[in-house]
Amino acid sequence: MSPDPKALIALDLEQIALLVASRRSLMERSLRDGPTIEELDALAALLHSAYTAMERVMTHIAKHEGCYDSLHSKSYMWHGALLQAMAARAAERPPIIGVGLCNQLKQYLGFRHVFRHAYLHELQWSKMKPLVEELTAVARSFEEAIQDYCQRCWTKRLRRE
Repeated sequence: MSPDPKALIALDLEQIALLVASRRSLMERSLRDGPTIEELDALAALLHSAYTAMERVMTHIAKHEGCYDSLHSKSYMWHGALLQAMAARAAERPPIIGVGLCNQLKQYLGFRHVFRHAYLHELQWSKMKPLVEELTAVARSFEEAIQDYCQRCWTKRLRRE
């Protein structure tokens, strides 16, 4: 029996909220005073981890909807394809995330790529700062969009049965 996608999504949303809340003082201090090198590294890991968790939620949805394999077959471009799929209308559902949230998440996806392929000493606060400033709001918007999707998806499913 495969894992319940609704439970997996709920768990990951809780983890995202915990991740952001537990690093709030680091984000506030760094935005106010500028980060030390060690704090910059920690913030980079935070941004990477937060987007990766959001992507995991989108992966659960894609698997639930049966489109994951076709998205993942796009090789190295599957991350962007997954994000675009969440912002697109599908046969039986409206877009899961709006255009604005999709555009914001593209910035985090881009940073995720930099984090995975750059040396830590190459990270630039000037490029990370806007992502740190918006992380709490983006995470909240993402959670709201996913909660709306889950409510529509599973409520509709229950009515059909």
